[in-house]
Amino acid sequence: MKRLVFQKKGIIDWEECPAPVITGPNQAIVRPLAIARCDLDIPIVLGQTLFRPPFAIGHEFVGSIESVSEDLAGQFQKGDRVAVAFQISCGTCPMCTGGLSKNCTTVTPAANYGMAPAAKEFGGALADFVKVPFASSMLLRLPPNVPAASVASLSDNIAEAWKLAGSVLSNRPSSTVLILGGVASSIGLYTAMLAKIMTKGSVLYMDTDPARVLHAERLGIQAEHVKEFPKSRGKFDLVCECAASEAGWTCATRSVAPAGVLTTASIFWTNKLEIPFLEFYNGGVELRISRVDSREMMEKMLTLISDGTYDPGLVTTSTASLADAKEAWMEPATKLVITNE
Repeated sequence: MKRLVFQKKGIIDWEECPAPVITGPNQAIVRPLAIARCDLDIPIVLGQTLFRPPFAIGHEFVGSIESVSEDLAGQFQKGDRVAVAFQISCGTCPMCTGGLSKNCTTVTPAANYGMAPAAKEFGGALADFVKVPFASSMLLRLPPNVPAASVASLSDNIAEAWKLAGSVLSNRPSSTVLILGGVASSIGLYTAMLAKIMTKGSVLYMDTDPARVLHAERLGIQAEHVKEFPKSRGKFDLVCECAASEAGWTCATRSVAPAGVLTTASIFWTNKLEIPFLEFYNGGVELRISRVDSREMMEKMLTLISDGTYDPGLVTTSTASLADAKEAWMEPATKLVITNE
């Protein structure tokens, strides 16, 4: 079969490799139907992260069951449409059963599809077929009314919206919310959409990119374009930082109200980022820095999607076929979805 591989800085290409096969219980082979480009994927290929090539790329995807191990014959059938958690997790260890599958102790730490080093074992989603090693826990069946392309990003960037906003607003439904858009380009918009649905308070999306600001406005969200982020934009009960820039981080930390919450989608590849510790301590500010809980938060978001409350397809700005994925993958777009139906 073919899969798309990050070969070296700035270079991706197709390679031939053996097709995955069932080798034991609780396994499935999935044919990807829609693969989304994560906001992190371009920085990966440009060499701006700590992930070193070569490895197969693509980790956000939904697919169709091709085959399953005998023990799963009553749970899944060939042709079932499923969303696949991008984090590899067993579903049975104490971390998984405690709702923290991202910290599964059965596999190596931070084991994911499409990112090194685990992608060298588990592969990537831009492929003819993908093996799911713990299928009973990693697969989530898609309702018939949900288009595959609209939820291609469910396992990561859409789930991030719950991490950043949903997890807070479900307990604080009258919060004022500030979202700072940027490098995590689709996450900012997914989060702003969710915040608009879940809070009775105001929602403001701010970004240095005019196209994303216009996109937010088309989604019915109050949005503001700035040439550069101010040191502060006032005080908000919840600040969701998706800028992944020092200026955006400073603005976020200075814009959270006393007793407020600051959440971040950004990955800063350093341990030297400044945090106003004393101000947060005195004000009782809660800072949440964490990888997304893929499997758990997929379910939260899919509930809203399937009942028509939330439509993540509105964030998609570009589509291409799997055959054209190599050329499309590096083209600029807020949210690219590769289709294979």
